[in-house]
Amino acid sequence: MKLIEKKSILKTHPFEVEEIFFELPDLKPSHSYFRLAAADWVNVLPVTANGQVILIRQPRVGTMNFVLETPGGVMDPHEKDATMAAARELEEETGFVSQRFLPLGSINPNPAIMTNRCHFFVALGCQPTTNRKHFPDADERITLELVNVQDLDGLVRTGQINHALACLCIMLAGRYIGLKSS
Repeated sequence: MKLIEKKSILKTHPFEVEEIFFELPDLKPSHSYFRLAAADWVNVLPVTANGQVILIRQPRVGTMNFVLETPGGVMDPHEKDATMAAARELEEETGFVSQRFLPLGSINPNPAIMTNRCHFFVALGCQPTTNRKHFPDADERITLELVNVQDLDGLVRTGQINHALACLCIMLAGRYIGLKSS
């Protein structure tokens, strides 16, 4: 694909709407396309030493409802390493820390309209921090829910966890945490 022109239509947090004009060797589209330019995201499944998974529940404007999900968020501009962003988001959203982050992979959340990637991790041996440095943003209202690893499959299958990225994070982490699906 050859980019012909790119215009910024709207800059807001956490993305920018861009109007794109492009061509392929055998195609010149007769209209423009729009995409969301966004920073990369991280998503982490935190597991304590005794097999509890730390989930968060927070309000989501897309569904106008409280959503049970895994911690995660936008990588800050200065963060060049997704693992560091995952560690920050874990502490920021849960108050827990881990010394063992395993990368699970990275995906394009929606390559049809988005420019970013989401990096997935499982954090093992999580414990509450005694020297907290990161806290939820002022506009975040997060509550913690600890569940047994073996309850995750049921929570996904019954729609109690229905955030697609959280579900994918759980699935990718399954082999590392002994998750057995029914």
